[in-house]
Amino acid sequence: MSGESGGSAYQEAPAVRRIGRTLRRHRRLRVGLIQLAYVVAGVVLGLLLPRIPVGFTVPRSETVQMLFAVGAGLLTFLGIAFSLAFLVVQFGSTTYTPRLNLFYTSSRIWHGFGYITGVLVFSFAAAYGETFVPAADETRADEMSGLVPIVAIVLLMGAIVVYRNLQMRAFGSVELGSVLAEVTERGRRVLDGTYADESPREAGGRPGRRTLPEGSRTIVWPGRSGIVQDVDVPRIIAAARSADAAVEIVVPTGEMVHHGAPVAVVHGVADPSLDDAVVKAVRAGTSRTFEQDPTMAFRVLVDVALRALSPAINDPTTAVQALDCEESLLRMLVCRDLDAGVIAGPGGTTRVMLTLPDWDDYVALAVDEIVEAGTGHARIRRRVERLLRDLIALAPESRRAPLQVRLDDLLSARPAPEHGVGLVSPGRS
Repeated sequence: MSGESGGSAYQEAPAVRRIGRTLRRHRRLRVGLIQLAYVVAGVVLGLLLPRIPVGFTVPRSETVQMLFAVGAGLLTFLGIAFSLAFLVVQFGSTTYTPRLNLFYTSSRIWHGFGYITGVLVFSFAAAYGETFVPAADETRADEMSGLVPIVAIVLLMGAIVVYRNLQMRAFGSVELGSVLAEVTERGRRVLDGTYADESPREAGGRPGRRTLPEGSRTIVWPGRSGIVQDVDVPRIIAAARSADAAVEIVVPTGEMVHHGAPVAVVHGVADPSLDDAVVKAVRAGTSRTFEQDPTMAFRVLVDVALRALSPAINDPTTAVQALDCEESLLRMLVCRDLDAGVIAGPGGTTRVMLTLPDWDDYVALAVDEIVEAGTGHARIRRRVERLLRDLIALAPESRRAPLQVRLDDLLSARPAPEHGVGLVSPGRS
């Protein structure tokens, strides 16, 4: 894969491209650390708060009983909340698609569970602390700080508010419109963060390959097989710049990388330490995520539509709703610069090349499988035709070909009109 080079000063990109925010590694949601932080905060607060004087006290025995009652009630409360979460995740996986992980990956959900757990731990920590630790002032052994019941009541009211938010979130996660809207919004954020430049430098297709330095070396994946979830592009740029090389990531985000299979190609004579930096910059896991996967939203929407069109369900209206969401994403991309895979470092020299979908890939993913599965549904044919016509009207000239080809195939395959009325209408279905 080596190209022509004039020493280490190889051809530079025409302009320095901004790195979209999606291509920067984000801090992952650490469920265990979140809950541990709330537990530690509850223990610390439960042990220290009873010893903070505020000018008035309350009876120790009655307050301890109240704290035990609050803790016991929250223990049952927390079990109900976890049961609700389990039912929502199970419903989404079986009704929509197993790749629908919106509820599980929501930080608000885990912060809510962590908060309720923290209040529970605070109640028991304060109660047991006051039960087994003798008071510093023997004359006030039967009293404790008046802050304890006040804070306990405030935290309990907060737990009720948090539970209500969890409940509303759960109800929204089983409602089709809310699910499709959230998938679309997440897809829009990923696409907007991947393709930061809104005006295309080329009207479509992939750009011509830059001239790369001589010599190339393949980097194989040393870990377990997994799905590429994200790539830390700034880290690779810094490492490639130090080694005066260019790194090509050959496995797209969202695809499986197997142990011992190529994951990247280093162009140029570079120090082998660059290999370690590249491997550490690529993160693989057991499932696809929205973080850096520009096709994830399309995949989820297509899966929802295909399941709705299956003979067992036969729900074309749901498929039409999924197509509505796909059209909103395609409209965002149709005039966007999709040449985001070639990224330059300071000075404009190409440092990182990512494998990203082009316009043809997005159109094929969004339309082809649904058209094949929905050939027997007039509503699906009408909706896909309208989608293609609307995009053709918006698209630059060089991006109309894949749309026009599919539209022609759809029109040629449609049944003959009955009673002079065609099955395909430019109006809304």
